[in-house]
Amino acid sequence: MEEKQFQVRLRTIGVVVLAVVVFFTGTLYNLQVVHGASYLEQSTRKIESQETVEAARGEILDRYGRVLVSNRAGYQVTLDSAVMGEESSRNATLLTLLDICRKNGISWPDSLPVSTAAPFTYLDGAQDNATFQTFLEKMKWADVAQTGADALLGKMRAFFELDETISDADARALVGVLYELRLRTLDIVRTDYVFAKDVDIAFITAVKEYGLPGVRIAATTVRSYETTYAAHLLGRMGLMDADEWAQYKDLGYAMNESVGKDGVELAFEEYLRGTAGTRAVEYSTTGKVVSETWRTEPQPGSDVSLTLDLDLQEVVEESLAKRVPEIKSSQTEGAAVVVTDMTGGVLAMASYPTFDLSTIYTDASLYQAALEDPLKPLRNRATLEAYSPGSTFKMVTAIAGLEEGVITPSTRIKCTGRYTYYPRIQDQPMCWIFRQYGGTHGWETVTEAIRDSCNIFFYDTGRQLGIETLSTYAAKFGLGQKTGIEIAETAGVVGSREYAESLGQTWYEGNTMYVAIGQENTLTTPLQLANYVASLVNGGNYYPTHLLKSVTSADSAETAEEYAPEPVSSIGISAENLAVVKEGMREAAVSGSSASYFKDLNVTLGAKTGSAQIASESEANAVFVCFAPYDDPQIAISIVVEKGGGGAELGVIAADILRYYFDTDTDSGTVNTENTLLR
Repeated sequence: MEEKQFQVRLRTIGVVVLAVVVFFTGTLYNLQVVHGASYLEQSTRKIESQETVEAARGEILDRYGRVLVSNRAGYQVTLDSAVMGEESSRNATLLTLLDICRKNGISWPDSLPVSTAAPFTYLDGAQDNATFQTFLEKMKWADVAQTGADALLGKMRAFFELDETISDADARALVGVLYELRLRTLDIVRTDYVFAKDVDIAFITAVKEYGLPGVRIAATTVRSYETTYAAHLLGRMGLMDADEWAQYKDLGYAMNESVGKDGVELAFEEYLRGTAGTRAVEYSTTGKVVSETWRTEPQPGSDVSLTLDLDLQEVVEESLAKRVPEIKSSQTEGAAVVVTDMTGGVLAMASYPTFDLSTIYTDASLYQAALEDPLKPLRNRATLEAYSPGSTFKMVTAIAGLEEGVITPSTRIKCTGRYTYYPRIQDQPMCWIFRQYGGTHGWETVTEAIRDSCNIFFYDTGRQLGIETLSTYAAKFGLGQKTGIEIAETAGVVGSREYAESLGQTWYEGNTMYVAIGQENTLTTPLQLANYVASLVNGGNYYPTHLLKSVTSADSAETAEEYAPEPVSSIGISAENLAVVKEGMREAAVSGSSASYFKDLNVTLGAKTGSAQIASESEANAVFVCFAPYDDPQIAISIVVEKGGGGAELGVIAADILRYYFDTDTDSGTVNTENTLLR
């Protein structure tokens, strides 16, 4: 009996043991075989972070759809200190990274407003740098910072546990990076730290060889310039500075984003910038990515089409490069050309000398040379430089005199070589023909005075009008004020009593005579001159100038905006008065000093030359304006050559432009769209 009970107990224990073995075997099989990979992955996940993924920026196109600026594939480096380990390990990693950067010529953002070399001092604007001041407050270092940059760097070295053997130069570079990382942990900014953009393969290879934890290389897009022309218009991209961050942060920008710095890139930032996406990324303890999940996908920016004609822009820039050095004056410096349509659309705008956008901001030596060049190649003379318009202003005086009844189309004023209305000889200015050749123009109508550029005629007309009326008409044509173009521009000024007094100068009644011929303190930009001529010959409708043609979605499926030109004012020119002024410009082009350049053209034009003195006749700026065709104006052109002497020689540049525009058989108006076979 006892033996039987023993056998039962033994069997029961055996069954229980077997069941336990089977259970654990099944559990182990399930853990290691069925779900082994999944559980292994889960066991190695330590950190999840959310990354901001930049959207591709919209392209910039010319009026015919030709690409001016696009994007290309590139790589950027981001840092995540959370997986870099303890301070000593983190610092060693970053020092290695900085050394790789130096060897490969890679620059990195450093917004700490302290000089990068001893003796260490605060940079200009440090006190007004909101991000830096917030950082000091949050770290409770404001008192230390007030004692000097050296004291602050010492505090930062101690806080970030930098080894005492690290040199001052390396320490300054390292705390610059640690400052950027600390900003993010203090919640001053919420973004990944983009350490470097557009890095090359050599740099990527070097980083991967060291296997630096927390240093990630990811694909991104980089701006690509598809043309070497229109550099002053297109503008550049760059990481935003502290002042820009204060402006952009409320618009959803991350601190390390690149934004348009000038030109079209800045003007149309709101269209070109896409909507960034977010991605959740999980890392192992070694910093290896183990999973990525999209939260929101990035949306590319819109494409911006400009009024610019790329082929015409090329003709203008090449003409400047060829013709300016050939001008007789040996003192010629910079130059500018603007070509507009009759409604303010800029067809071409060039500044000479120019530069290559694809290299100037990536090659430090080229950029420094451009900054030191006395001809200032980075300066957009077409919109930012203001010049005395000289005799090209005389059409303003003519229209004002005709519309106000001071003169009529048949009024004749005698040129005696010297204007003798005022008794004192010093108040009796000369006509250019008398000063240069001792001659006179005799009796002239307004048409003949424009043709011959007779100063005496316009001295007398301007005197009778008075400065207030003359200034009013100049303003109607947009002179001495901004034109409304989307990029940066200078307003200039029309000479007046108020302006002279603001400079501490005494205004005399006779000064009006000089304003009437485009002298005195009058300063206008080449863009203003082109728009003034367009406003004159289109019948007196003043349009703002503009570069925007349209904005379309990245896939070209939707047009977000189409620019519709609308005149902001009407100058109110009678057809008869306009006709006699235009006729004077036509005669100037046919028989004037620049006529030889236009005799072989297949288009009739109206033109006016100008010469604006700076210090002496040999240093006069040369100015030229024209429009064409004469009977049905389509384009207006303004040209300025610094220290170019007389404006007549600029006719050769105008002829180059007109010959291309009206004689060249092009098919630029046909835009290649999707599903179109390209030949």
